[in-house]
Formats: sequence, C-alpha cells, structure tokens
Amino acid sequence: MKRTISAMVGKGSVTHNSRTFTAENVDSERTHLNIDYCNEPIKKVYHEMFDEALKQYNDKQKRKDRIIPDYYKHIESGKQEKLFHEIIFQIGNKDDMSATGEHAELARKVLDEYYQGFQERNPYLRVFSAHLHMDEATPHIHIDFVPFTTGSNRGLETRVSLKQALLNMGFKGEGRSDNELNRWILSEKKVLAQIMERHGIEWEQKDTHEQHLSVLDYKKQERVKEVAELDREIEEKQLEVKGLKATVEKIEEAKELLGDVEKQLDEDPQLQLPEPQGLMTAKSYKKKFVEPLINRLKKLVRTVLARSYEGWENYHRINNLNGRLHRENEHLKYENTKLKEVNGMLREQNKAYRLLEKVFGKHKLNEIIEQARGFKKSKQRDAR
Repeated sequence: MKRTISAMVGKGSVTHNSRTFTAENVDSERTHLNIDYCNEPIKKVYHEMFDEALKQYNDKQKRKDRIIPDYYKHIESGKQEKLFHEIIFQIGNKDDMSATGEHAELARKVLDEYYQGFQERNPYLRVFSAHLHMDEATPHIHIDFVPFTTGSNRGLETRVSLKQALLNMGFKGEGRSDNELNRWILSEKKVLAQIMERHGIEWEQKDTHEQHLSVLDYKKQERVKEVAELDREIEEKQLEVKGLKATVEKIEEAKELLGDVEKQLDEDPQLQLPEPQGLMTAKSYKKKFVEPLINRLKKLVRTVLARSYEGWENYHRINNLNGRLHRENEHLKYENTKLKEVNGMLREQNKAYRLLEKVFGKHKLNEIIEQARGFKKSKQRDAR
C-alpha cells in the first residue's frame, strides 16, 4: 500500500480544532472519534513560559518606554514573530484514505503514534493544542505550538523565535526555499514515513525532484551532525588536557615542597641535636636526645619518600596520558577537517543541482537522472 504525506502550515483556529466552533465540513456524528491531546489556554502558557524572563528583562531597564508590561500582547502587536504556529499532517487523500473508508482506523493509529513522540523530538516547540480529526473527509492532525529559545542575549533571555527554535534543534537553512522550516517539515515527514512503514504503508513521493534534493539535504544534515559531534569530542579532550596540566602544576608544587624539607632539616630546632648538659653520660644523651631525633627523622624521610614516589609515578602516568590525548585530539581534528570538506562538496553538488534545474526545468532534469540510472543498471547487468 502506497500513500502520500501532506504537511500544511495551518492558520491555527483553536476553536475549530477543539470543536468549540463546528464548521460545515464537519460530520458531528463522527466527532466522538476525534482525539483531543491537549488544549491549554495560550495566555496561561505564555505566563508559564515567559513571566520569569520578562521580570528579569524589565528589572534591567532604566527607561520606562522599554518596559514590556505583557509579553503576550507584545508579540501579538509585533510584526517579527507570530503568537504560535500550526502544522497539519495527513496521510493520503479523501479517495484512498477516507475517514469513512476501510483504512480510516489505520490512519488514526499511525497519526496517533506519530504525535506521541512529537514533543520529545521537538523540545523547543511548546505544544499547547493538538487534535486528531476523524469527522472530516480525511483523517488528519492539527498541532499548535509556541516556538522558543533560551539563553538569548537580545531581549528576553527566554523568548519567542521560530527560526532560533529550529536552529537549536539542528535545522539550518541555506536559502529562501531551503529554509529551516522546510527542513524541519521534511524531517517530520520522514518520521511519519517510518511509522507508516511499520504499519505496512509505503511513502509515495510523487515529486521526484524533492526525492533527489532530499537525499543531498539529508547527507548534508548528517555531515553537520557528525562535525558537531567531533567538535564536542575535541572540546572534551581539550578539557581533559587542561585538567592534566593543572595536575602537573600541582606535582611541580610538590617538588618545591621537597626542597623546603631540606631547609627544614637544616634549620628546624626539633631536628637539631642540642649540646650535652653538664655531666650527662653518653647513654643518657643518646636516650634523651639522639633516639627521639632519629625517630623523627625516619618518620620524615618515610613521608617524603612516599610522596616523592607517588608524585613521580603520577607525573609519568599523566605525561603518557597527555601524549595519548594529544594524538587523539589531532586525529579528531583531521577527521573534522575531512568532514567539513565533504560537507562543502555536498553543498556545491546541491547548488549545481539547483542550477541544472533552472536550465533544464524539473521535468527534463528528472528524465535525465532516470535515464542515467537506467544506463548505470544496464552496465552493471552487462558486467555480470
């Protein structure tokens, strides 16, 4: 079974989605089959998400005209960001996946499974309203969310931002048509396609241009993830090296302390033999002064030797470990450079593909690609 996947950016009519308002295209007799996942008042959500950051921001302002009394109204009246966004996902169409047809329950099950992991996959998209509709022509799901970012240096520390929310989740665009939102939607389509496949439904991608382009995008996205992972490993190794250097410095300090011990042996009164008193016998002098001094000296020497051996052992061990970490770090840097080169090549391939598309057009370019694939398969068969 093959079915298409539709992903649409909705207007976000919460009253319609929750069936507070019923439109003409809704069959009220099937409304009980809908699934209402959540329906929180958006103003309440804004207070929970942004009140603390808003207070911190306002406390820093010295000019009254820069104070924001209500962040919800501030975003509502502004032009840079929307209060919230809506995405709608649908499998198939009214002809092959009708809400009253034999596959209606299958569509309901797949969309329900898709939603269960949505919030976990998208931690910077705060879902406040989500509804799966079975009372219209085709089963579909509405998901309304507030995109946000944290740790911002501009405006509120936690603020509304769709672009930054998607960037935080690893979706970086490279043009007007290849923007963060389109990349995220494609990623979510792939998640839905995997769930469909587990239920025996194959994703039917009618536009072959999107198929070819998505492969390049996917490869680039994977390279970006690998580079980020290598950067993280390099940073960890650098922190380890920094820690080892600090330990070596402590050992050097311990060596200086050993020098102080020599000074202590020469100058500490408790470690010096006093002059014999009057007619004291050699036996008395030995018992009263010499033997206690020797015991103190033995104790001091044992302590110094133990610390010395331990210090030198740690010093050599850390030097060996430091050398190994340095070699690993260099290897990671080499791999990182190679991955960045591959990523650059993929970016150039992507640009070349778009240029060819402009010259030949989508349809003609797809024909050329299919002919090339057929020629390659023919050569492989001839070789066998």
